[in-house]
Amino acid sequence: MKRTLLAASLALVASGLLFAQEPADLAKSPAVQETQEVENELLEFPVDALTKSMNNSLSKKGLVLGGINNDGSIYMIGSATTARPSNMSGFTNYRNVAFNIAEMTAKMNILRLAGEQITSGRGFTLLEDIIEGEDPDAKKKATMLQKAAKIADKSLDKALAALGVSEEEIAQMNQSKKKAVYEQTFNQTTRSLVAGMLEGCAIVRTAEGESGNNDYQVAVCIKYSPEFQEFSRALKSGDIDAIPVKSGKSSRQQILNMTDQELLYKLGTWVTYDEQGNMVVYGFGQQEVRETGSRQSAAVSRASEQARLQAVNNIKNFVAEDLVAQETQESVEKLKEYADGSSAYFSRQKWEQAVQAKETTLNIATEQVRSFRAVHPVSNTQVAGYVVAWTYQNAKNAAALKDRMNNAPKKPTPAAGKEKSEPQKTTKGTIVVTGDDEDL
Repeated sequence: MKRTLLAASLALVASGLLFAQEPADLAKSPAVQETQEVENELLEFPVDALTKSMNNSLSKKGLVLGGINNDGSIYMIGSATTARPSNMSGFTNYRNVAFNIAEMTAKMNILRLAGEQITSGRGFTLLEDIIEGEDPDAKKKATMLQKAAKIADKSLDKALAALGVSEEEIAQMNQSKKKAVYEQTFNQTTRSLVAGMLEGCAIVRTAEGESGNNDYQVAVCIKYSPEFQEFSRALKSGDIDAIPVKSGKSSRQQILNMTDQELLYKLGTWVTYDEQGNMVVYGFGQQEVRETGSRQSAAVSRASEQARLQAVNNIKNFVAEDLVAQETQESVEKLKEYADGSSAYFSRQKWEQAVQAKETTLNIATEQVRSFRAVHPVSNTQVAGYVVAWTYQNAKNAAALKDRMNNAPKKPTPAAGKEKSEPQKTTKGTIVVTGDDEDL
């Protein structure tokens, strides 16, 4: 009792001091000033920087971002954040995933420009049910089954108590549903569906970086154009003589002159022209090198091969990708007020986005342009990179090689016993490079 009186007295004193204090003095208090000084910081993410950069560049050419230009070109941005922070091992893999998600998101947004199928529905209910007194006609005698159910309930209560369930929990289980005197519910569902084949979408610019608090974002801008589409269809059909021709450009030398650190930020594909003016597409791939206690050279080789496969796949995705994208948003809100004066509120906001690229097969011939190794400046991990290219001349040479292989005469099997195997020489701590310039 004394504790209760003491708490009440302190509360009255505190409230008296509060009301006795002038509003101007209260505004100067440290607690109030602290809340007023809090500001929401708007950080610039890579997607923001990329959007500004693209808008500046496109406006100089009279083009827009995110719309259909007069020449039929479309520039679209997509972004994604790595699932794991940059200071964890395997960061390059998370970065590759984020790049793929960003690229697919941008392609989904391009498909939306051609139209999307929207399905939606919404509704609400209002209920007010106020009852006073008890309806005498509603009374009835309990049936034998109801009585038996009550006996069963009591037996169940005893069983639950024996298992250690408290009386309060058992009482909550047995509590009947409260009578709602007022009820308001609202629900809304919206679905978006787009699907289509995209041919000729290449990366034109990327941005990535750490924004703090383990927030590493990758943003990409892709370009779709009738020219790119014509190029991709020529690659897919094998009619390489239909490839557009423009003024020559030393793009291969440009890649060869890049530093390893510069190549570290090249992702996806780059469509440009070679010295003869033929359109060419470069594919870039990267894979983190796993640190091992021994056989580190084998780990580098494996990472390089994986990077090559990614680079070739990026070119394949440029040629054609069949996408299905679905987006769903659901909103639910419920408010109930009961006869005993209590109330309950429930709200749910659900959003789901799914993009799926159908599995397709394409036969393309690529050539190695360059392989490299670099250390990522954020994660401080070693990365193996690979650059491949599809070129007009290499495609012709590959077609000729395939024809010779298919029509080559079979060589006679050498007679047994005429071949001698020389013992292998092993060296330690040296690197041996074989091959003569005359054989090149």
